[in-house]
Amino acid sequence: MSLATIARKIFPVARMLQSIAVINNKGGVAKTTTTLNLAAGFVQRGQRVLVVDMDSQASASLAMGLDRSALAPGTAAALFGEVAPAGALQSTAFTGVDVLPGGMALADANVRLQQQSDGTRRLREVLRTVSDRYDRVLIDCAPSTSILTINALVAAESFIIPTTPQYLSLEGIINLRAVVRRVRSELNAAAPVLGIAFTRVPRSPSQGVRASIEKVRDHFGGKVFSTVIREDATIRDAMAAHAPVAAFASESDGAVDYTALTAEVADRLQRYGAVYANVIKHTARATTAA
Repeated sequence: MSLATIARKIFPVARMLQSIAVINNKGGVAKTTTTLNLAAGFVQRGQRVLVVDMDSQASASLAMGLDRSALAPGTAAALFGEVAPAGALQSTAFTGVDVLPGGMALADANVRLQQQSDGTRRLREVLRTVSDRYDRVLIDCAPSTSILTINALVAAESFIIPTTPQYLSLEGIINLRAVVRRVRSELNAAAPVLGIAFTRVPRSPSQGVRASIEKVRDHFGGKVFSTVIREDATIRDAMAAHAPVAAFASESDGAVDYTALTAEVADRLQRYGAVYANVIKHTARATTAA
């Protein structure tokens, strides 16, 4: 198989950087909130969006209005071939956003996946069967670096790290990047980081908060998004009402911030996509010339 063919298989030109995993092995950093508000932001840009809920707590699914009784069949059933992935998709209270639901069926998924020869690649196969229905796929990961999270890293074409500006924020991100490097080395597959997003930033940040943000920016430079998500009770209220914050309170700080973050993410997807398209083009030329 040529390098050009391999490149096309990894980064299909028609859907360049379609899927994004939202990952942090620390809880309480607004992963689910960020996933859902980005999903709604992409819908506002005229895109069809799927959220894949990889958490046994099903926070994303429940926040988008699904009842607990409607969580099955979901992601677990699709991963283990118990149902065709398309048969597990559900519409949500978020206009234009479908979900592959999480739930307690994922609680023993790590053990089951470890017993499978293709256990780290199951999600990638699931997404291949439904991705042509959507313009964007966002994967909401549990706060761990389990085999479920590794599935997300292998399946996604990029990933975002939400983090709060606290002591040891930098060390947590560095540890996660080490996991990504290990996955990339051992499995020859892992998504590139699209960016790091600060969430739950106080309106009047203390010196310690400012120092934490600057420390991460100094270390990762342009990988850190310019937009920060300010602490705003309206964001929590919107999630409780099963609505994106931009629809719930369009002039709130949360709505303004998530709209700006969506724009940054969209811009990076386009720019990174153009880079990979050029890689494919030049690789194809080199292969032909050889």
